[in-house]
Amino acid sequence: MDDEEQVSYMAATLGLPVLTRDGEQFGVLEHVLAVEEEDIFEGIVVWVGHGGWVERKVQRELSMGHQSAARFLETFRHNDLRFVHADKIAAITVGYIRCDLDRSQAGLLQPPSGPPVLYANAIDQAGPPGAYNRMYGGMFGRARWRQE
Repeated sequence: MDDEEQVSYMAATLGLPVLTRDGEQFGVLEHVLAVEEEDIFEGIVVWVGHGGWVERKVQRELSMGHQSAARFLETFRHNDLRFVHADKIAAITVGYIRCDLDRSQAGLLQPPSGPPVLYANAIDQAGPPGAYNRMYGGMFGRARWRQE
């Protein structure tokens, strides 16, 4: 397993298997937490799903670059996400991410936390702030700002 060449966190692709130090997979990469402008790598968010065909489908969609799969996990399966701090990452390669954790430590990882993220909706922003936009925007889940 150590014969693969390591790569930067910026080259890590969504859906990579995330392994314990013993090589046992405990999740897949959901996204990388970094401040790219400052070149600061904070860690990774891992989806630790419950196995089966759903996990394989999500892993395949993530690895193909489907951001919608990551957004789905963040919105509807957020209880299955875990944060691994950068100092617990032993190696990032093209084929996997190996952590410096054993299976029991991986089971104790906490969900990611932080301030809420708000998204502006361009459709609602296009029109005047009248009753029409408030009524139909709210009706279809398109309020001016949406928290995820």
